Amino acid sequence: MYSRTEQGATRTIEGYIDRDVTTVPGEATISQALDAMISNDASVVMVVDGEDVVGLMTSADMGTMVARGIDLDAGRARDFTELCGMSGSRPCTRVNYDEDPINVLKVMQHWGTDRILVVKTRRSSGRYPPSAP
Repeated sequence: MYSRTEQGATRTIEGYIDRDVTTVPGEATISQALDAMISNDASVVMVVDGEDVVGLMTSADMGTMVARGIDLDAGRARDFTELCGMSGSRPCTRVNYDEDPINVLKVMQHWGTDRILVVKTRRSSGRYPPSAP
C-alpha cells in the first residue's frame, strides 16, 4: 500500500505516499462516494474532476454528514469538497511532494487530521498529479 522510494541523501514525503487511492468524480453523490469507500475498504476518497484534484472526503466526514442529517443522495462530492477550496482548511490540507516528512507531520498535527493531500508543483500543463498518504 505505501511505497518507499530511494531518495538519495534527501528524503521527502514523496517516498511515503499511498498512490493507490480510491477516487470518485466530482459529480458523484455523497452516497456514491460512501459506497466507493465501503467497496474499496477505504477510509478516504479523492474527489477528482478529470485529472484535477477537487479534494478529499474521509470516513469522519461521512459520519458527520450522517449525524447532521444531510441527504447523501442529493449532495454532490464536489459540493462538499469545494467548501474548503483547497486553501489549506482542515478537510483538504495539502503539502508539496518534496516537503520534509517531519514538516508534514507538523502540518497534520496543526490541522488535527490524519490524512493530507500530497501534490506536485503545478506543471506547464496546469495540472497537479495527485497522491495521498
